[in-house]
Amino acid sequence: MFNVAKFAEINQANLEKSLRLSQIALGGVERLVNLQLGIARDLLAENVETAKTLSEVKDVQGLVNLQRQLAQPSIEKTISVARTVFDAASATQHELSALVEEQVLSFNKDLVGTLDTAIQNAPAGTGAAVSALRSAVETASNAYDAVAKTTQKLASDFVEATTSGAEQTVKAAARKATA
Repeated sequence: MFNVAKFAEINQANLEKSLRLSQIALGGVERLVNLQLGIARDLLAENVETAKTLSEVKDVQGLVNLQRQLAQPSIEKTISVARTVFDAASATQHELSALVEEQVLSFNKDLVGTLDTAIQNAPAGTGAAVSALRSAVETASNAYDAVAKTTQKLASDFVEATTSGAEQTVKAAARKATA
């Protein structure tokens, strides 16, 4: 039977989900744009200072010393910027994952509710089959939840290890270059 109120409720929920998805995406873009503007501002200020310092160099030894002074902060700043970009992208990805997880849980809840209604309205003798289907849905939902959490943990650990390894490699290379 067609239920207008239920249909309107579903449409309203979908509209709210679409708006939330748009807000998450725009928030991620905003974080990255603000980051880019901050980096551009900092680079401009650093270039002005470097140009002033470079104009004061009088000999080759002064130029070599200046190069060594500029190398280490530049590498550290690059690592810091990369980590900040990663953090911004990671935050957006986390929000999107939470939205998807919410959707899956909501779908499963609605499906279980529908199955409960079917059990109540089912003809005699079919309740066991519907109950078995409900049990299968709940089991699949629990399995999905466990896999999703494990995957998120593994992905987080992998990214952290990769980022840490890259930082150590770059720092070691920088030490060799300035030595």
